[in-house]
Amino acid sequence: MANPETRVIHHADQLIEPDEAEEKRRSGALFIDVRRNRPDAPKGDIEGAVKVDKVHANELLDPDSASLLPQLSGLPESAEIVVFCNSEFGSDPVVEKLNAYGYRNVTHVRGGFARWHAEALPIIDPVLPDESR
Repeated sequence: MANPETRVIHHADQLIEPDEAEEKRRSGALFIDVRRNRPDAPKGDIEGAVKVDKVHANELLDPDSASLLPQLSGLPESAEIVVFCNSEFGSDPVVEKLNAYGYRNVTHVRGGFARWHAEALPIIDPVLPDESR
Protein backbone atom coordinates (compact mmCIF):
# COMPACT_ATOMS: atom_id res chain seq x y z
CA MET A 1 0.00 0.00 0.00
CA ALA A 2 1.31 3.43 -0.88
CA ASN A 3 2.49 5.69 1.89
CA PRO A 4 -0.36 8.22 2.47
CA GLU A 5 2.17 11.04 2.29
CA THR A 6 3.05 10.08 -1.32
CA ARG A 7 -0.54 9.69 -2.52
CA VAL A 8 -1.88 12.29 -4.91
CA ILE A 9 -5.44 13.53 -5.15
CA HIS A 10 -6.08 14.32 -8.80
CA HIS A 11 -9.46 15.93 -8.19
CA ALA A 12 -8.62 18.10 -5.17
CA ASP A 13 -10.69 20.91 -6.71
CA GLN A 14 -13.74 18.68 -6.17
CA LEU A 15 -13.10 18.05 -2.46
CA ILE A 16 -15.61 19.58 -0.09
CA GLU A 17 -15.67 19.88 3.67
CA PRO A 18 -17.78 17.32 5.56
CA ASP A 19 -20.26 19.94 6.79
CA GLU A 20 -20.84 21.10 3.20
CA ALA A 21 -21.36 17.47 2.17
CA GLU A 22 -23.96 17.10 4.94
CA GLU A 23 -25.80 20.15 3.59
CA LYS A 24 -25.82 18.52 0.15
CA ARG A 25 -27.12 15.25 1.67
CA ARG A 26 -29.97 17.10 3.38
CA SER A 27 -30.76 18.78 0.05
CA GLY A 28 -31.10 15.41 -1.71
CA ALA A 29 -27.67 14.78 -3.23
CA LEU A 30 -26.87 11.19 -4.15
CA PHE A 31 -24.20 9.85 -1.78
CA ILE A 32 -21.95 7.03 -3.01
CA ASP A 33 -20.00 5.07 -0.39
CA VAL A 34 -16.87 3.40 -1.80
CA ARG A 35 -15.30 2.43 1.53
CA ARG A 36 -13.59 -0.90 1.97
CA ASN A 37 -14.14 -2.83 5.17
CA ARG A 38 -11.20 -1.97 7.40
CA PRO A 39 -10.91 -2.90 11.07
CA ASP A 40 -9.29 0.47 11.89
CA ALA A 41 -12.01 2.55 10.19
CA PRO A 42 -14.88 4.21 12.06
CA LYS A 43 -18.10 2.21 12.03
CA GLY A 44 -21.43 3.44 10.76
CA ASP A 45 -23.03 4.65 7.56
CA ILE A 46 -24.30 7.90 6.13
CA GLU A 47 -28.06 7.66 5.78
CA GLY A 48 -29.15 7.11 2.19
CA ALA A 49 -25.66 6.40 0.87
CA VAL A 50 -25.40 3.79 -1.87
CA LYS A 51 -22.56 1.33 -1.42
CA VAL A 52 -20.39 0.71 -4.48
CA ASP A 53 -17.55 -1.79 -4.59
CA LYS A 54 -14.73 0.03 -6.42
CA VAL A 55 -13.87 -3.22 -8.21
CA HIS A 56 -17.23 -2.98 -10.02
CA ALA A 57 -17.40 0.82 -10.28
CA ASN A 58 -17.00 0.92 -14.07
CA GLU A 59 -20.07 -1.20 -14.76
CA LEU A 60 -22.14 0.29 -11.91
CA LEU A 61 -21.49 3.92 -12.86
CA ASP A 62 -21.50 3.67 -16.67
CA PRO A 63 -24.80 5.06 -18.01
CA ASP A 64 -24.61 2.60 -20.94
CA SER A 65 -24.15 -0.46 -18.71
CA ALA A 66 -26.91 -2.97 -18.02
CA SER A 67 -25.55 -3.00 -14.44
CA LEU A 68 -25.97 0.75 -13.90
CA LEU A 69 -26.91 1.62 -10.32
CA PRO A 70 -30.67 2.17 -10.20
CA GLN A 71 -30.05 5.45 -8.35
CA LEU A 72 -28.13 6.77 -11.38
CA SER A 73 -30.70 5.65 -13.94
CA GLY A 74 -32.32 8.73 -15.41
CA LEU A 75 -30.33 11.04 -13.14
CA PRO A 76 -29.51 14.27 -14.96
CA GLU A 77 -25.84 15.05 -15.57
CA SER A 78 -26.32 18.16 -13.42
CA ALA A 79 -27.42 16.18 -10.33
CA GLU A 80 -25.40 16.57 -7.14
CA ILE A 81 -23.32 13.46 -6.41
CA VAL A 82 -21.08 13.14 -3.35
CA VAL A 83 -18.58 10.28 -3.14
CA PHE A 84 -16.81 9.23 0.04
CA CYS A 85 -14.38 6.59 1.21
CA ASN A 86 -12.49 6.03 4.47
CA SER A 87 -10.06 8.90 3.85
CA GLU A 88 -10.27 10.80 0.57
CA PHE A 89 -7.91 8.82 -1.59
CA GLY A 90 -10.27 5.97 -2.54
CA SER A 91 -13.01 8.32 -3.69
CA ASP A 92 -10.75 10.17 -6.14
CA PRO A 93 -10.77 7.47 -8.90
CA VAL A 94 -14.56 7.17 -8.60
CA VAL A 95 -14.91 10.93 -8.99
CA GLU A 96 -12.76 10.62 -12.12
CA LYS A 97 -15.06 7.92 -13.53
CA LEU A 98 -18.21 9.95 -12.84
CA ASN A 99 -16.61 13.00 -14.47
CA ALA A 100 -15.76 10.90 -17.53
CA TYR A 101 -19.38 9.70 -17.74
CA GLY A 102 -20.52 13.32 -17.98
CA TYR A 103 -21.75 14.08 -14.49
CA ARG A 104 -20.96 17.74 -13.79
CA ASN A 105 -21.65 18.19 -10.07
CA VAL A 106 -19.51 15.49 -8.51
CA THR A 107 -17.65 16.14 -5.26
CA HIS A 108 -15.94 14.04 -2.63
CA VAL A 109 -15.50 14.49 1.10
CA ARG A 110 -12.23 15.96 2.37
CA GLY A 111 -10.88 13.46 4.89
CA GLY A 112 -13.58 10.93 3.96
CA PHE A 113 -15.77 9.10 6.45
CA ALA A 114 -13.03 9.27 9.09
CA ARG A 115 -13.33 13.06 9.17
CA TRP A 116 -17.14 12.94 8.86
CA HIS A 117 -17.15 10.70 11.94
CA ALA A 118 -14.59 12.87 13.80
CA GLU A 119 -16.76 15.94 13.22
CA ALA A 120 -19.74 14.10 14.74
CA LEU A 121 -21.90 14.47 11.65
CA PRO A 122 -24.96 12.17 11.48
CA ILE A 123 -24.31 8.47 11.06
CA ILE A 124 -26.51 5.43 11.33
CA ASP A 125 -25.59 1.93 12.44
CA PRO A 126 -24.21 -0.16 9.62
CA VAL A 127 -26.63 -2.58 7.99
CA LEU A 128 -25.38 -6.09 8.65
CA PRO A 129 -26.40 -9.29 6.91
CA ASP A 130 -28.93 -11.25 8.99
CA GLU A 131 -26.46 -14.01 9.85
CA SER A 132 -24.06 -11.57 11.54
CA ARG A 133 -26.63 -9.94 13.85
